Amino acid sequence: MTVKQMENGFYSALGTPTDDNGKLVEKSFAKEIEFMITSGAAGMLCMGSMGKMESIRNSEYSKIADKCVKAVAKRVPVLVGVMDCSIARVLDRIDALGDIDIDGVVTTVPFYAKVNATSIINFFTHISKKSKYPVFIYDLPSVTQSPVTADILKHLMKIQNIKGVKTANINMILDLMRNDQIRPGFSVFYSGLDSFDAAIQAGIKRNLDGMFTCTPYNSRMMYENLEDQNSEKISFHLNNILKLRNIFLGEDVLAAYSYAMELIGCPGNYHCDYAEPASEKLKENIYTCMKNIKEI
Repeated sequence: MTVKQMENGFYSALGTPTDDNGKLVEKSFAKEIEFMITSGAAGMLCMGSMGKMESIRNSEYSKIADKCVKAVAKRVPVLVGVMDCSIARVLDRIDALGDIDIDGVVTTVPFYAKVNATSIINFFTHISKKSKYPVFIYDLPSVTQSPVTADILKHLMKIQNIKGVKTANINMILDLMRNDQIRPGFSVFYSGLDSFDAAIQAGIKRNLDGMFTCTPYNSRMMYENLEDQNSEKISFHLNNILKLRNIFLGEDVLAAYSYAMELIGCPGNYHCDYAEPASEKLKENIYTCMKNIKEI
């Protein structure tokens, strides 16, 4: 399997629209992907944390990955989330993908209980040996309780089938860059949305987040001519994205996101099936914001 080069730019953590029965809303999903392609996304993460990976029905899992790959049609790299709480269960996820032509799988540390450094290294080492796809580490300590530290990452970077990391730890990235400790061909994706502009100026130019999917206009404008580093333009459009994200934080984030996606023409339940929909007041605030930042 030939892995696509992970270029600089923004990587979209796709939302997964489902109906009331947990089935994929295919038309909305395809439209979301096309929005991201035409907005200039450098790649896609299918069924990450924004894509409800942990709550997707088993019967829909491989179908969603397949629909994503077919919609992208090899135009950019596609990564697929395989997060779970044991090596065996992650490998089951990978096996469920069959022979779908993706560029890698993404997994967090197990998230049911806190895991020590040795166990984290064992977890990723064993998965990388058994995985038919390249493996990307997803550092998400706010959920997993267990951060991927620089020492852990230095060890895991020695394993050739581990191809990258997604993390919001900007200090760790900068320390590794400063000391020239990032292995050639190892891709670092920064996921700290609030400081994407600062990260870009510091030379971190692969940024991954789910907010890009509901702000295609501002995402495109923010990353246009990335190498020129127009700091004022980058910060302006990032601030627009953050304005909308901060409104989402008033209630259930994914329920709010569902309404935003509906406004751009990609309806569906992007939130978990137990979550309440956004309130009418929040919907009004989302609508006003999206008009002001030119997303609708």
